[in-house]
Amino acid sequence: MLGRLRGSAIVRRLAVWMPVGILAILAVTALHGTITADPHGTWYALLAVAVTGAVHLAFGRRTILSVGAGTAVYVVLLNTL
Repeated sequence: MLGRLRGSAIVRRLAVWMPVGILAILAVTALHGTITADPHGTWYALLAVAVTGAVHLAFGRRTILSVGAGTAVYVVLLNTL
């Protein structure tokens, strides 16, 4: 059964798009919460999303690295400005 699933085109497609979908849902949820709670933090959140996308594309699509960099930028901006 697992052998058939591993060779399936649908499973391969899900393996590519599912992480992107999960991160998109997470980003929308986080941004909505940020904008609702603190309108001044909106620009910080949008900058952090841009950094996350740039790091993701620049460093070979390493999800942990890009999410970590975006989170770090957001936390630093919130706590220093």
